Amino acid sequence: MNPNRKGQIQVFETMAVLVIFFILIFIGFIFYGRMVRTDIGKESYELSQLKSISTAQKVMFFPELQCSDDSLVKENCIDRLKLDSATMVMRDNEIYYYDMLEFSEINITAIYPNEQKWTVYSRKPDTFKSRFITNVPVLIHDPLTGRDDFGIITIETTAR
Repeated sequence: MNPNRKGQIQVFETMAVLVIFFILIFIGFIFYGRMVRTDIGKESYELSQLKSISTAQKVMFFPELQCSDDSLVKENCIDRLKLDSATMVMRDNEIYYYDMLEFSEINITAIYPNEQKWTVYSRKPDTFKSRFITNVPVLIHDPLTGRDDFGIITIETTAR
């Protein structure tokens, strides 16, 4: 066999090995990119859920809504009188509450014995990626009559 021919074959073998090597590297990068994209999506979803729960906790501890009896705060209790005025206060000071609640909607619904619904805060974006709804059972106390109603706070948070 011609030594020149033998050298050409070795060059082609080397080129074939390099082409296959780069194809494998390219396939590895594609696989890695898809795995990272999936992980980022999962993290974003979990972060949005945590933000929703955090917003729910903030709302539950708003002094604008909490029941208090002789400066003793009751847990999971909403004062009906405070609720009526808090709705107007939050609408008038929307920028202040936006810093805490961002894009969300907070509804308080009395379920039993009388049904009534209050939209305490509402600010939603035009477009959003995900939406989370958190429901928290509460007691709605009327300090004038001393009557308690069962209710639910619905916190709907949206992520852009």
